[in-house]
Amino acid sequence: MKRSILFLTLFLMFGCSERAPVNIYESEKFRNLTQEEITIGESIWVTTCFRCHMYGTMGGTSVKDKEHFDKLAAKGIDQLYKSVLEGIEGEEGVMPPKGACYPCTEEEIELSVYYIFHLAKKVQTEIEQKEKK
Repeated sequence: MKRSILFLTLFLMFGCSERAPVNIYESEKFRNLTQEEITIGESIWVTTCFRCHMYGTMGGTSVKDKEHFDKLAAKGIDQLYKSVLEGIEGEEGVMPPKGACYPCTEEEIELSVYYIFHLAKKVQTEIEQKEKK
C-alpha cells in the first residue's frame, strides 16, 4: 500500500510534467510572427545562416529539404533553440554555438530559428508548386 501511494505521488509530481514538444509549424508563436520578428530573423539569416542552410553546404541542411525540416519542426522550439544556442555536431559537420552569430542576442537567435522555418516553408511550397506544373 505504501509503495503504491509513493509511486502515485511521484508519478503525479514528475510523470505528468513532461509534455510532448509542439511542432514549430503548429506553435502559437510561429503562426503569429510579426513582420518585425520576421525581419529580425531574416537579418540574422542573411548575415549568418544563409551560408550553410540555403544550399546545404558545410554540413548544414538546405531549407529545400522538406523531410528534414519537418522532422526538425516536430522537435519543437525548445530543443532547436538549445541546439543553435549551444552548437551541435551533426553527421555532416558542426554548427558552432549561436550558429556563429556571436554578437546575436538570445532573442535574435530564437527569431532566426523561427525565420528559417518560415523560409523553409515558403521555399518548399514554391518547389511543390513548380513540380505540379
